[in-house]
Amino acid sequence: MKKTVLPYACQIPVIAKADVVVVGGGPGGLGAAVMAARHGADVLLIERYGHLGGMAVTGEVHPFMVNHAHGQSLDKPVYTEWVARMRAYLPPAAREAQTATGEAADGFERMINKEHALLAAEDLCLEAGVRLLYHHALVDVIGSRRRIRAVAVHSKSGLGAVRAPVFIDATGDADLAARAGCRVEIGGPSGHCQPMTLCFKLGHVDAARMPPRPEINERYTAAVSRGEIDCPRENVLLFRWIEPDVIHFNTTRVIRHSAVDGAALSEAEIIGRRQMRQFLEFLRREIPGFEQATIFSIAHHIGVRESRRVVGRVMLTREAFTKRQKFPDAIARVRYSIDIHSPDGKGTEIEGMPENEWYEIPYGCIVPVDKDNLLMAGRPISVDHAIHSSMRVMPPAISIGQAAGMAATMAIKKGCKVDEVDGRALRRALRKAGACLSWPPGWPSGSSPTDCAQRRCCMCWRRWAPSS
Repeated sequence: MKKTVLPYACQIPVIAKADVVVVGGGPGGLGAAVMAARHGADVLLIERYGHLGGMAVTGEVHPFMVNHAHGQSLDKPVYTEWVARMRAYLPPAAREAQTATGEAADGFERMINKEHALLAAEDLCLEAGVRLLYHHALVDVIGSRRRIRAVAVHSKSGLGAVRAPVFIDATGDADLAARAGCRVEIGGPSGHCQPMTLCFKLGHVDAARMPPRPEINERYTAAVSRGEIDCPRENVLLFRWIEPDVIHFNTTRVIRHSAVDGAALSEAEIIGRRQMRQFLEFLRREIPGFEQATIFSIAHHIGVRESRRVVGRVMLTREAFTKRQKFPDAIARVRYSIDIHSPDGKGTEIEGMPENEWYEIPYGCIVPVDKDNLLMAGRPISVDHAIHSSMRVMPPAISIGQAAGMAATMAIKKGCKVDEVDGRALRRALRKAGACLSWPPGWPSGSSPTDCAQRRCCMCWRRWAPSS
């Protein structure tokens, strides 16, 4: 069918200006906005919904995936502060119970209450001095070949433009970069992205009577073979939650639908909810403990694992994971597994990282080759399909975001292009701000070099390791 194209042009009023404009208030945007504001920038964060939190809130993604080594989180300071502020919203008894049940992982909790997540994210932004512009959606980009002058946004007030010398794309899907004309890549070898998942929670579950997960999987496989559940996932993925009678499901699977195609995304939501209905009927009918289960909550936005990835000054490949590569201009560390949910059907490829090992993401991965004043935050950075499956999870997304925020402030203070920011100086600034980018976490402060750039302690820290 031939598409009809209609001409459209208008004058757009400038509704706001800032030093740094962050588009997207998910984990990456949170890290970017807070870090930039704490270091003196006038920051405006644009968010299409009426709250922050991104996939942790609208996607109801749970839990935080573990990204820690030597008993500590690799994602400091914004991520650990966010988690601590979430936990502060729990009543004292619940906080104690959460720790007692083992849901505290090496000093930071993995469980996510989406209401606490959005409140805690807003707390951090407001305390840092970030200006929040809710209910404004990105429409287009205004600028020249190499520079972005403004972003066009839409709200109940109509169209408006927001100007800044530096922009940060924290949309999760590289929407800003794509609209600005930046080169992007999508998907893996098949051309498809990892599947989307609609998360949901069931309440009134008698968890004490739940069978082991292998038994649930066996019954699920039989139900799929009988045509009772139309889901290509190979097993049932579920997690305990804060409330003892609530179970979280991250188990629907929508394949071969693009998260950056409006019609496909709409259809994916429908498919995800259809699968959820089938799971609910199956669980009530066949799994002990779920007889009286009710729908506790459903994600307001299907969970997106992968979409666009920008082409940056540096492209990180799977080799970085297998060789645990380190970089003098590293901005984040990742030890989460390669975790590729099959883009075309059943199966999940998992490759783990050895204990207390990690790879690093260099600054060039967040600097698009095509723009002089744009930085990337969160998951759509310059990496291949395999590495993306590892660094896409929320804790490192925040670390990547906070690096973008720091780099933006440095570019503004120096009056330079973002690719002219000294990556080693950026790393030092992030370390000073509390980021985990020096010697291994937990290393005694008096037994390690104090300057990574001079002594390369992050490149070969075992040189200073005490013999055992």
